Amino acid sequence: MDIFYYWQKLEQNLRSGQVGHFGSNNTKIVQLVERLPKRIWVFKTPKGMKGSIQLGGSLLVSNEPRVAVLTDFANVIYYDPFAPESVMFTDSNTPERIQQVSEYFQYRFHSAFAANFNGDAGVQAMESNVVRGLEMLVADWGTCQMLERVGDRKKVQPINPFARQSR
Repeated sequence: MDIFYYWQKLEQNLRSGQVGHFGSNNTKIVQLVERLPKRIWVFKTPKGMKGSIQLGGSLLVSNEPRVAVLTDFANVIYYDPFAPESVMFTDSNTPERIQQVSEYFQYRFHSAFAANFNGDAGVQAMESNVVRGLEMLVADWGTCQMLERVGDRKKVQPINPFARQSR
């Protein structure tokens, strides 16, 4: 099982180096963490394309923070921004790819689209069959390691540089 996460401030957070966790005040994220997800697939709405989604990246879930985290959220899920498996898709912004991803998820997460990904609708469990289909869809897409997209990489330092980088 993986997690579908609608990351509304994707570009802003990357520019400012605010990476390593997602927070929420509701408990849905805790319920998903309890199911031991492997990855968090992050999505956003492309500019001027309401009703469509763009795949931003695939991030390796971590049991504990890998970077210092300052948050007011009651519930948090961590991911490892240093892991080679934490990637951002470099060519997911073409109209064809946005359409492919949107069509793939519109049927599967109809209620999330209807709610415009607000609140709990922006966080969904992705069962293995959905994950396999998405992996096939993006198999030939370009990627880069997540930190290559961070504006100020000096702001993103490991808590313990000698700690293992992924679970």
